[in-house]
Amino acid sequence: MHPIERLRWIARTDDEPATTIAGEAAWTLGELGSEDPAAVLTASRRLVERQPTCGPLWWVCAHLVASADPFETARRLSAELYSDPVPDRLAESLAASFTSSDLLAATSPVDVLQQALHRRGRYRLRLLAGARALRRDLHLVGSVADEVTGFEPGEVDEALEGASVLLVEPELASPEGLLVEEALGQVIEVAHHRHVPVWALLGTGRVLPLTLATRARELAGDRVRLLAPRLVAVAVDETGAGDVARALASSSCPPGAELTRGAA
Repeated sequence: MHPIERLRWIARTDDEPATTIAGEAAWTLGELGSEDPAAVLTASRRLVERQPTCGPLWWVCAHLVASADPFETARRLSAELYSDPVPDRLAESLAASFTSSDLLAATSPVDVLQQALHRRGRYRLRLLAGARALRRDLHLVGSVADEVTGFEPGEVDEALEGASVLLVEPELASPEGLLVEEALGQVIEVAHHRHVPVWALLGTGRVLPLTLATRARELAGDRVRLLAPRLVAVAVDETGAGDVARALASSSCPPGAELTRGAA
């Protein structure tokens, strides 16, 4: 398939994990850049405008528009995405903090969580998501958890009853906070008020510079909500479970100023 056709698929897809979208974009933009370097910036702008809440996609595009060798950069970025250490760090942190008798709650998506459970440990889970995402996520974690129950956001009180933690994979994050779907933002606020600790799972490419995160929020509009760091008790990134402010300030993403200007 020609790179332009693959880019159209990436722009349209709405049911793939963020890592898959970003990984496919990395290879496609890298191939496009080897043929027509000037086209990478325009294509990258159009991708992030169509997928504004996909943090890893912004991360990939910011690296590629700054690269003198897009194909080699794409190879490196793809390897980093698919060897993300965060699921391992999460598996270790869950094992150190909880037992199989603990009840874990999680919001959608569950890509990092599914990988962590596949590596180590089995727990009872309660998943909170809209109907479509809930069907997908129940399938993802059904084989790696001892027991999984699904709830929609309006059932948050029941879902959090007895939960030891709420695990959240933000759309993207920055020093300003976490960007999540509007309905799931309400779930996180309820958890905070009920003293259920919220853990933010910050996989590769999820933490962006403030300028890119602000532009992403502008593009997404009322589909998303920005949550203050104070609502999060623990951040899990490549270094393990630790301080939230430190993790949100630790971005491996270039500034990407070119991406904040609209595509023609």
